[in-house]
Amino acid sequence: MNSEKTGEFITKLRTENNLTQKELADRIGVTDKAVSKWETGRGFPDISVLEILARELGVSVTELINGERMDPDGPEKAGSQADSAVLKTLRYVKQMIRKTVGIIVIIIGACLCLAPMVMAGAGSSVLFAIPGVLVILGGIFMITGSSAKAPRIVFELLSLAALAAAIVLELLPNGVVLWWAAPPGEPLHNTYHSYFDPTPFGLAHFSPLITSVLTVAAVILTILAFIIGKKHPKFCNAVFILIAVTAAISTCPVLSGFKYVTAIGVSITACLALSMLFRAAANAKK
Repeated sequence: MNSEKTGEFITKLRTENNLTQKELADRIGVTDKAVSKWETGRGFPDISVLEILARELGVSVTELINGERMDPDGPEKAGSQADSAVLKTLRYVKQMIRKTVGIIVIIIGACLCLAPMVMAGAGSSVLFAIPGVLVILGGIFMITGSSAKAPRIVFELLSLAALAAAIVLELLPNGVVLWWAAPPGEPLHNTYHSYFDPTPFGLAHFSPLITSVLTVAAVILTILAFIIGKKHPKFCNAVFILIAVTAAISTCPVLSGFKYVTAIGVSITACLALSMLFRAAANAKK
């Protein structure tokens, strides 16, 4: 779909019908600014107005999308052009969805970079910015369209890198917060622990240790998938499920109350979720 070509076509048809931008806009229920954007290629008619716009200009929707008239004497060519228009539309929609998701991912990454400033157990280490930066890079990767052209190995390595970042964060000493009761009249106090520390597990705070063990297992299996994945697609699917389960378990502290959530915990979940997305992309490339 070429918005500039369609814009020029709209301008040509509007002129042939002796319509101003304002008159055309009034007929189809939009503003003259919207028509101006279409004609200059800075925008594209919404799907809700395509049919009425085509009718007012005396062409078909397919011709409007293609930005040119179809040959009335060549039905086979016309059918081919119609198919081409549909495919272009689908590709355009797919690109817009990818870019929208990419922008959302970048915003999430920025929030993760800022999370240590407002959440418990943040500390001052720059390591907390790792997941946020990875998420932002993932968003840029999606917006630029590189994800559609990248080979499978790229997604394999990105998934492994996100898991490695999760393990680094899990090893930090202030990833898990435990709150302790205090004598009457005194405030509660807390202590911080690593995800690999069995102390929280012994106090019925099971998810951190389970998350760390499953993350290590996911790293090992991801490496194996990198080696044998092309010949064993079911194994790759199993790795994806393992990472997804690990990410889900890592969110358990939220169920216990937000006072048990730390910046490291949120970052670990983000890394696991990102690894899961890259794993899914790698599986789709097989």
